[in-house]
Amino acid sequence: MFNNSFNRLSNCKKNCSSNESTLKNDESLDDSDDWESKYDVSISVLKEEYLQCISRIRNVDEKANKYLLVISIITTGLFVILSSSAIESLEFNYLNSLVAFQLTIAFMITFIIGIWYGNLILRAILNCFNLVELQKMPDILELLNDAGSDNSAQYKHLLISCYQQSINAMDKTVSAKQEHIKVISKNIKFFIVFLSSSLICLITLKIIGI
Repeated sequence: MFNNSFNRLSNCKKNCSSNESTLKNDESLDDSDDWESKYDVSISVLKEEYLQCISRIRNVDEKANKYLLVISIITTGLFVILSSSAIESLEFNYLNSLVAFQLTIAFMITFIIGIWYGNLILRAILNCFNLVELQKMPDILELLNDAGSDNSAQYKHLLISCYQQSINAMDKTVSAKQEHIKVISKNIKFFIVFLSSSLICLITLKIIGI
C-alpha cells in the first residue's frame, strides 16, 4: 500500500513537470505568434508611411515646378517689354520732365527690388530641385541573404528597420524641401508686386512720351 502511494506521487510529479514544460512551450509559441502579429501590423503601417513620404516629395517638387513656371512667365514678359521701344521712354534728366524723371527713378527702384526677390526665389527653387535623392529600400535578395538562418520574426524585424531608416531619411528631405518652398511662398508676392509696379511705371512713361 505504501508502495502504491509512492508510485502515484512519483507519477503525479512527472505529469506535473510534463504539464509545466508543455505550458512553457505553449506560452513561448503564443509570445512568438504575438510578435509575428505585431511585426505584420508594423510592416503594413510602415509601408503606407513609406508611400506617403514619396508622395509628399513629389507634391513639393510639383509646387516648385509651378513656382518656376510663374517666374518664367513673368520674367519672359518683362524682358519682352524691356526689349521693346518702351525702354526708350526712360528719362534721366529731371530738367526735361520732372514727372518722367520721377517715374524713371520709381521704375529703377522697383525693378531692382523685384529682381532681388526673383533671385531669392530662383535660388530656393534650385536648392529644392537639388534635394531629389530618395532613400530606397535595400535589395530584397540581399536582405534575405543578410538574414541568413534567422527565423521569420527576425527577418521581419530587419525589414522594419530598413523601412524606418528609409522613412526617416525621406522625412529629412521633405522637411528641407518644404523650408525652400516656404522661402518661395514668402517672397513671390513681393517679386510680383515690385515687377508689376516697374512695368506700370514703364508703361506710364511710354504713354506720357507719346
